Amino acid sequence: MPSRRRALLASALAGSAALAGCTARLPISSPSPDEPPPSGVDELPDPDSHVFGANGSWSSFGCNASNTRAVGDGKAPVEDVTERWRVETTQTTYQEPVVADGVVYVVESQRNLRALDATDGAELWTFEDASTVPIVRDGAVYTAVSNTVYALEPASGDVLWEHEFDVSGRVTAALRTRRELLCGVGEEIVALEPDNGSIQWRREVFGGVLDHAATFGPYGVVVVTDAGMVYLLTETGHGMWQWQLPTRPMCPPTGGRDALYVSCNDGVTYALADEEVDPIWTADASWTERGIGFADGLVLLAAGGQLQALNRDSGDQYWSHEIGDWRHTAPVYGRDTVFVGGDRLHALDPTPGGSPDRGPAVRFEREFAGRVGPGPVLDDGTLYVVAEVETEEYALLALE
Repeated sequence: MPSRRRALLASALAGSAALAGCTARLPISSPSPDEPPPSGVDELPDPDSHVFGANGSWSSFGCNASNTRAVGDGKAPVEDVTERWRVETTQTTYQEPVVADGVVYVVESQRNLRALDATDGAELWTFEDASTVPIVRDGAVYTAVSNTVYALEPASGDVLWEHEFDVSGRVTAALRTRRELLCGVGEEIVALEPDNGSIQWRREVFGGVLDHAATFGPYGVVVVTDAGMVYLLTETGHGMWQWQLPTRPMCPPTGGRDALYVSCNDGVTYALADEEVDPIWTADASWTERGIGFADGLVLLAAGGQLQALNRDSGDQYWSHEIGDWRHTAPVYGRDTVFVGGDRLHALDPTPGGSPDRGPAVRFEREFAGRVGPGPVLDDGTLYVVAEVETEEYALLALE
């Protein structure tokens, strides 16, 4: 259960997816889900002005620049879900797909980045040795291999430019801001010009930079390191705030409206706010490995065999829902529905009757031969999910 304790754990320094299964029988006492809203929005968000940097696509880890795992286009399959296509993949595909502009990008265990046509799953191209989820923005796919960052052409996979760093260890393409591509290079954050890869600025940090930084509202960029440091920087690299957490983060940070959320390998999720020395709350929520969801005032964690919904302001738990012990899944939010994997694909109304205290209510559940995840992810009303479709056979599925 979450804790309201304010732990003296931080020191702050200013400036520094045919469905092969059945619908599960629901308990008699299960609440009824609300009717979902119509699909879509009147206007897609502009990433340069949207508080979370959303652009209507799942174009990077966590969907948007703040890693909230909530889609901005208001589209999601919530009834009569069917399979459009499936593509065989590997058992150890632990990275969720990315989808943008009609292309699905998936990283497989052979360390290959595969680009698939979102319409039918046909393979468009592959790029060898890429091991992390790419970033897709403004007509380019940014990925990293060893100590080199690449910008690729989305339709062909051709290299637009590359930047090799003189550093031992792996380089990460961490975040695409409005102006620059931020990269983790050892114990540095380096900003590259998105059009040609030239260096714009660089800043030293303590500890190796972890994948997938996040924006935090209008304030700046959140960077975390394997030393448990959390930095809040301006887009030009100037320090605004920093925290020291007691142990290494388990997954990338998520930026909410008034706080940012980090889960660590001590099983605790920390809510941090600028100009607050201590965490504003902590939640003993078990290991959260694949990302934290933030939507409709809820902090959503897939941890300890459960999907948990916490109050964003206090960390108090509204509800939990059993999802099984497969850790390689994370919540996705769209059209007033939370989707998550685990022992099956779960689709939940998090606030039946308009209140999270009454949640969750099951919209549908679909079973496969085995576990579901990584993902799911959402793009343009299609749910993409990796599932065990036969014993020890896995596929990436497009569901609509």
